[in-house]
Amino acid sequence: MASDNNVNARACGLARLAEASLVAEARLTPKPGLVDCATTGAHTDMDLSTFMASARALGPLFAEYVAAGSELGPVDPAALADAVRRIGVRAETAMFAATDGVNTHKGANFTFALVLGAVGALGVDVPADGISALDESSTGEVLDLVSRMGAGLLDHDVRALHERVSASDGSVELSHGEALLLARGMQGVRGEAAQGYPQLAQTLLPYLRSQRSDRHAPGGARIVLLRALVKLMAELEDTNVVHRGGPDALVSHRAFCRALDERDVSDDELIRTLAAYDRELIRTNVSPGGAADLLSLGIFFSLLEGLFTLDDISY
Repeated sequence: MASDNNVNARACGLARLAEASLVAEARLTPKPGLVDCATTGAHTDMDLSTFMASARALGPLFAEYVAAGSELGPVDPAALADAVRRIGVRAETAMFAATDGVNTHKGANFTFALVLGAVGALGVDVPADGISALDESSTGEVLDLVSRMGAGLLDHDVRALHERVSASDGSVELSHGEALLLARGMQGVRGEAAQGYPQLAQTLLPYLRSQRSDRHAPGGARIVLLRALVKLMAELEDTNVVHRGGPDALVSHRAFCRALDERDVSDDELIRTLAAYDRELIRTNVSPGGAADLLSLGIFFSLLEGLFTLDDISY
């Protein structure tokens, strides 16, 4: 019984950190084209309260992902991926019920299903008393397991998609991600997972680790995360941007973010520039939602590595 209680406590603790990461991402302001505390970005069907309700609805299911990982362990990534996917269907239903059918966190739910299943399987604990739960090396182990889980899901989903299209009369209904996969070969969140989230590992987390001491500077974690978001948007092949604006929109979006990152502007100018860019993306109806999902994952790993505390992200 004590062992079960420990597993449940760990699952609930890690789920709380994941939920807090979604909340911190949503509240981070200003975020171009995205819902935040100031605007609804390039969205007319959701606002900050929608995201808060969605995060609360997902929290209990996040704990189930961890518990499933704890039960199955890391030996069979395919079985683990299948288990968290089944939970994920219920999580998605809970999200839509909480948001009146609005898709707030579908991509994030997929991502956290894999990551929380992996941290559960590898026995990752909740940080406590200044002791981090992960370091760069053990984070790499988590992402390696996620990659093996994600690769199996990607192969399965691509095969199933082609079979569904082949068996149809040409009128098959496709999700935005499926349409982009068929038309442009863009694998989206499934491809990111199958590769172990390369932009998380190669761009986002290295920057956040390098800024560990800056969380206590003026603006603290908020400024660090805004700069991290710019770096991420400059590199990520964001299928959300392509869906709304086409491939040219992605090229111009990444170029803008890369130029802003290279200018190394002051904190005040960063905020002014991002607010102005938010207005531009609202005008063009472009939303870099893939970057938002990946940023929330970066916040989660930052909490586990002790780069931030919950107080740091309570802006």
